[in-house]
Amino acid sequence: MLERPFHAVGSVATAGGCMASPYLAAWVIARLEGPQAAREALHYVAPVGEKDDYVARAMAAIAVGLE
Repeated sequence: MLERPFHAVGSVATAGGCMASPYLAAWVIARLEGPQAAREALHYVAPVGEKDDYVARAMAAIAVGLE
């Protein structure tokens, strides 16, 4: 059992919890269009006043799947 909210191997990814959808969406966008596009998409949907932290936390979570 993995103790993390996001996991990817190759072209298959899984996520859990309330951030599953943003993590998976950001991962797909990052793989197709690059990390900057994923950051911009996350920034757009992030709560006001939390945008920078939200984006940083999400990008850190999906970083493992982008290697």
